[in-house]
Amino acid sequence: MPITLNNKPTFNKIRHAESFNYAIKISKPFGSIDRIIEWAKSELKDEWRWQVVQTSTDKLNGQYIFYFDSESDYLAFVLKHS
Repeated sequence: MPITLNNKPTFNKIRHAESFNYAIKISKPFGSIDRIIEWAKSELKDEWRWQVVQTSTDKLNGQYIFYFDSESDYLAFVLKHS
């Protein structure tokens, strides 16, 4: 059953990191990843994924990798969140 994300149906398919055209690793403090994910859900147009490398704590930033198919989505993300 398809899931609609940003008005586009998707099928929750698993993709390898290498299948995306662009990626960026970011480091963010505790509590900020939720806002980033919400922004991405509402603003990005093509397929994207994210991965937790290290969860954040009250003392350490979390490490996350975001993957994108679209150069415009990648650049928008870089400008907003890196």
